[in-house]
Amino acid sequence: MLYKDPSRSVLDRVEDLLSRMTLSEKVAQLTCTLMISGNNQLEAYKHNVAEGIGTISYLNSSLTGDLHKDRNLLRTIQRFLVEETRLGIPALVHNEGIAGAQIPGATTFPQSIGMAATWDPELAKQMGEVVKKQLLAFGFRAVHSPLFDLARDPRWGRVGETYGEDPYLVAQLGVAFVQGIQGNNELMATAKHFIAYGNSEGGRNGGNHQLSERSLLDTYAFPFEAAIHEAGVMAVMNSYGILNEEPMSTSKWLLTDLLRIKLGFQGVVVADYGSVSHAYTRYRVAKDQKETAILALKAGLDVEQPMSACFKHLVDAVNQGELEESYVDQAVRRILEVKFRLGLFEQPYEIGNFEEEVQKLEYVSLSRNIAEKSMVLLKNEDTILPLKKNTSKTNLKIALIGPTSDDCINFFGGYSSVGSASTTSGDFDRSQQDQFLKKAYQTMITEYKDVLAKRGIVFDVEPSQEQKELIIEGLRQSTRKSNKSYTTAEDFISRFYPDCQTVKDVLIAEFGKENILHAKGCNILEPSEGGLEQVRSVVAQADIVIAVLGGRESMKDPQATEGENNDNINIDLENSQLDMMKEVFQLGKPVISVIVDGRPLAASLINEKSKAVLYSWLPAQAGAEAIVNLITGKSNPSGKLPVTVLKDKGQIPMVHSRLPIFAEIDQWSEYIDKDLNAPLYPFGYGLSYTAYEYSDLIYDQKVASDGKLTLSFKVKNSGGLSGDEVVQVYIRDCVSSVVRPVKQLAGFTRVSLEANEIKEVSFTIDMKMLAFHDPQMNQVVEPGEMELYVGASSEDIRLKGSFEIIGEKIIVERKVFSSQVLIN
Repeated sequence: MLYKDPSRSVLDRVEDLLSRMTLSEKVAQLTCTLMISGNNQLEAYKHNVAEGIGTISYLNSSLTGDLHKDRNLLRTIQRFLVEETRLGIPALVHNEGIAGAQIPGATTFPQSIGMAATWDPELAKQMGEVVKKQLLAFGFRAVHSPLFDLARDPRWGRVGETYGEDPYLVAQLGVAFVQGIQGNNELMATAKHFIAYGNSEGGRNGGNHQLSERSLLDTYAFPFEAAIHEAGVMAVMNSYGILNEEPMSTSKWLLTDLLRIKLGFQGVVVADYGSVSHAYTRYRVAKDQKETAILALKAGLDVEQPMSACFKHLVDAVNQGELEESYVDQAVRRILEVKFRLGLFEQPYEIGNFEEEVQKLEYVSLSRNIAEKSMVLLKNEDTILPLKKNTSKTNLKIALIGPTSDDCINFFGGYSSVGSASTTSGDFDRSQQDQFLKKAYQTMITEYKDVLAKRGIVFDVEPSQEQKELIIEGLRQSTRKSNKSYTTAEDFISRFYPDCQTVKDVLIAEFGKENILHAKGCNILEPSEGGLEQVRSVVAQADIVIAVLGGRESMKDPQATEGENNDNINIDLENSQLDMMKEVFQLGKPVISVIVDGRPLAASLINEKSKAVLYSWLPAQAGAEAIVNLITGKSNPSGKLPVTVLKDKGQIPMVHSRLPIFAEIDQWSEYIDKDLNAPLYPFGYGLSYTAYEYSDLIYDQKVASDGKLTLSFKVKNSGGLSGDEVVQVYIRDCVSSVVRPVKQLAGFTRVSLEANEIKEVSFTIDMKMLAFHDPQMNQVVEPGEMELYVGASSEDIRLKGSFEIIGEKIIVERKVFSSQVLIN
């Protein structure tokens, strides 16, 4: 058969296979199924995919921790699809990857917000390459990563999954990660969540979005457009929520007119989990599942996930004349094209040895390197850091306190293998469990009728009330069971990451057990019995205090302060920690505060009273070593903030690329409380143990509207230690036909310098990168004067200039997404 011949073109193979498919087989390619946990229902599972399946969800929630059994189960299902279904179409099995492959034992990396703080796309690419190898070695060929969302509201629970607030920074890190993870068509990356997911009203996950079309196109679409044209991303995932009073999953304007026609995407659009059903269950733009399926498919959504609650009705919709089969064919072509491009028909199983891949020490070193470069030193009063082992003639006594001082679980993001380990339904609260049971019940009565029949529950269309109660009670009982080979997250870490250390472990190794006085003091959300007394005792005996504070990112953990479906109106530390720190500050000892969190916290008290403040984000398995390495000076801090850190939630939104409010560029607002008229720390900010000087700015005075600006300057390490400086270039349009940002990030690079070393940094910036939509909604580059800023942050500007764009106003079909940089 032609479609099985790898020497033929992908297009020919797609068309040949499509011509052989029945309508039911076509629709099956537009659906997804959750991989079952264990194999007790294997035969029923095979029956449900007898006509094939488009994608399979096999996340940590499905994995048992018995890696041999889990991998064999995946191989068994894939072999069934390839060898026992009529056409032998393999499934595209997906996982997650923003913090490493979501597989027990896979190398964990700092989650995306930490990677963003490195401002180093090459590291993102290297991480992507490792994640790709480990996913391939397990049998995965798709990953639902990375996020191209902009994080502009710290109340939103998923900030830690993003690359920050700036479209240019997000684009550079995201594109590099996609390039690493897709390789040479080896694995499918997914750009998500299209679009503006992180900017709903009130920071509410999946809520309504109030954005103009121009803002959507010029700001929020920029990273996605870059991923499409610079990285060739194969898939895009729609967002939850509402835009223009339309559900994201059923909006033709969004998924076809904008994504495909305007932005030029030609790949497959996969649904975020349950988002298709939301159109009728939440937003009520359709009366039932079939009508929802028709709306979503016509809008341009290709694959429903994680189950086929709506798309399974597409067969009836076509047969009953409610939907043209051409819409089905169009979506099937897209998913088949991806499968052929990936070589899935030739090699549907594992590529590589998973056990060997996860034992490579160079991957752990890469994770540690990223963690160290991600950490941002916000304050270092009296140069208290780096710490030395001895003061005068006595050993330094350190009081180590805080909820993450002797706990490494908080180092991991919610989408890491650790953060998603405990995913049994017993972790749900009552309301969440009710929602789970409701969804699971619908799945059971539609996709597992044979299983129910074996239990004596037989019905035609709908179960009787008595049968319904039996089914729900069975599901409720099943939620209390776990097929996991581990019991808790702590057990998971000890089994799969036995070398993961706490800050306490590493400090003891560095300073000696006799010099570390430890008292946890409190939990993340609640005080602990006797905690304050214990803290007072150790602080009284110490020379210095290290407080390891922050939150926990998780969907289900009872100590969670953020995560998917866990938005948090509090953007400060929780009260238990604030109460403890108030007591500590009154004792008068110098305090070094380390914040472990996925969100930028408005910790004004901590920043005011601490001698030093270090943001470590979510640093993963080597996080403790990275923290101590920075504290002791083994590594020189070089991370920069990828977000603006606020003082109070009332300042939301406040970002560096804001539209102007006043005549002066540095005026942010006019609150009665004058202290709230600026952020706590600006975007791009971060300190070092050395100092850097900028000089000799040279640039083009005039640049054609279709030309490129070249500029160069020198950076000198004027301190006594080697280090990395992240230099940043911003541009402001002085007069424009629509209001433009006060500063637009147009370039950045990381410069490594030895003590007293000088390097010249040169940028080339295409004017098409500055294009925007004018009053007629044409994407244009306008002539006129532009201000140029070069500095160490968006506010710490070291060099200034201005240049003029000359020539005619030009219409730009496609922006340029990256500036070019050269370091000599």
